[in-house]
Amino acid sequence: VSTMASFDWLLLLLFIAAGLLCEQADCYSVPHRRKIFSRRVALSQIGAAFATVSLPANAKEDGDISLVTDATDALSSLIENWERATVDCTYADVPRELLETKNKEKLLEKASTFALFDKSTSVVSCKRTNRVVRDYIGVTGKGPLVNLEKKLLKKSLVEQVDPDNLDNYFSAVETFSQEMAKANSLSYTAGTADFDSVNNFAKGEASVNEGDSNLEQARRAIEEANKALKIASSLIAVS
Repeated sequence: VSTMASFDWLLLLLFIAAGLLCEQADCYSVPHRRKIFSRRVALSQIGAAFATVSLPANAKEDGDISLVTDATDALSSLIENWERATVDCTYADVPRELLETKNKEKLLEKASTFALFDKSTSVVSCKRTNRVVRDYIGVTGKGPLVNLEKKLLKKSLVEQVDPDNLDNYFSAVETFSQEMAKANSLSYTAGTADFDSVNNFAKGEASVNEGDSNLEQARRAIEEANKALKIASSLIAVS
């Protein structure tokens, strides 16, 4: 076997040397160009074969499993930090009492000295925001959840599931897909339809109709999606 391998390598080296000599001798006739082209195709195919053999067999599968793990971690982090992710308290309002008619002169005085930007003449207020949520669930093209459903159905990943568990796996993936679609729709609608997304509320106070808001319903959908994704992940065999 070693003798045959050495012979093959010798032929390959002779092939390369012949090609170089031909090019240096300006062998540009049509037959010669065809031979050079054929040799180059053969060499490129040999190189591709060596590159394929050198790749670890399970490298791609490990990457797919890691992506699923990253996705469950991202959704868990979003759920655990929901308030911080969905409440934006970067607004400052003028106190209502300062806007009353009897305080008109005081208001004009504050405005003339640009004091409206002072903390003593403004109060911090908040709004609900869907921006971070939509980033986390992958609909803005960011994070590990982008096109995750398609990746969960890849042949390389499905083949790692025990055949006896395939029905459970596909059921979990379907539930994940449905809940994520729901979260996408609800979180989008929340940006313009939820009362506390378009109206300010005082910092530290509960937002209005929080339990019935689109954003809160999106949170519940994300929780269900994460549960389904964890089930699917648990059915993938780790080599």
